[in-house]
Amino acid sequence: LMLGIQGSGKTTITSKLSKFLTKQGYRVGVIGADTYRPGALVQLKTMCEKANVEVYGEESSKDSAKIVKNGLKHFDDSNLDVILIDTAGRHKEEKDLLDEMKQINKVAEPDLVLLVIDGTIGQQCFSQAEAFHKTVPVGGIVITKLDSSAKGGGAIAASAATGAQIMYVGTGERIDDLEQFSSTR
Repeated sequence: LMLGIQGSGKTTITSKLSKFLTKQGYRVGVIGADTYRPGALVQLKTMCEKANVEVYGEESSKDSAKIVKNGLKHFDDSNLDVILIDTAGRHKEEKDLLDEMKQINKVAEPDLVLLVIDGTIGQQCFSQAEAFHKTVPVGGIVITKLDSSAKGGGAIAASAATGAQIMYVGTGERIDDLEQFSSTR
């Protein structure tokens, strides 16, 4: 389950992670549950095509939890190893979206919740990550936009707020620009 603040790069990271996992030999499917941003499902499908990964989504539905439920049912017989769920961006002040996140989490029962953090936002990330973690337990962190002048301080703050480790780093705009995080590097 992919979570994060609006504009952090969740849809792009979901696509990149699908390609990364496919290259590792996993069979991957993706559910597009961002019902707020126009074009989110189209972007997800376009990018996942490059990874040969099927995307389930419902253009006309505004019920994210129902889309997730239907998507899981759709992929039920597909013999997949991993199903990634792209969700709408949210902010700690948006109670409705945080409630929706709880509903999606309840329906999906994910093995892992990844918090996608924009590497450029800095220390203010602590309170955002903490709010997400209190709503849905975060198990890992993905840092995006580290190909800019960002130093990733927000990711360290998010890790401190959630107790989750940094797992992946987005290093560019192409679908292959995702690396496993290395603390020594």
